Amino acid sequence: MRTLLTLAILSFSFSVSFAQAGSDAKTNVKKAAKDMGIALVKKNYNSFIKTTYPKAVEATQGGHDQLIKELKGQLNQMEQEGTTVVAMWPGEPSKFIDTAGELQCTIPQSMTMKVPEGKLTTHTTLIALSPDKGKTWYFMDTADRSIRKMRELFPNISTRLVIPKSPDETFVPDKKK
Repeated sequence: MRTLLTLAILSFSFSVSFAQAGSDAKTNVKKAAKDMGIALVKKNYNSFIKTTYPKAVEATQGGHDQLIKELKGQLNQMEQEGTTVVAMWPGEPSKFIDTAGELQCTIPQSMTMKVPEGKLTTHTTLIALSPDKGKTWYFMDTADRSIRKMRELFPNISTRLVIPKSPDETFVPDKKK
């Protein structure tokens, strides 16, 4: 009886601590994704690139500096065409998968841009990876690639992740005066 009671207490304690870790991971991944969006809107390129999955940065010829150069160039080109990023926000993360010593999940991300005739909102799915069980998170935009395609680039990505089809973009025209 005493052994049974001890096992029940240990089981309950483990369940509570695992639920707490999962809760913290969910809070942390959403905060990190939100902070990433704020960094892009504010053109804080270093902060934005620091949220990019390090293996993706390493795989880029020129690394960190090249990514910043490309990001600045893309945003400058958009602005010359009359488009600016005005907001970026995450949705709810998927179920966490513990694989290869890191937590992984997907998280939807939406972005609203001011375009010459109105506002355009687009949606994508990010793969989020945490090397420290949910404290720190890094992201990769799937750009509607399948999990198979993403695994060709980064084999450590879990096959259990599901990348949903992104919702259609929405356009809201400016009100006529």
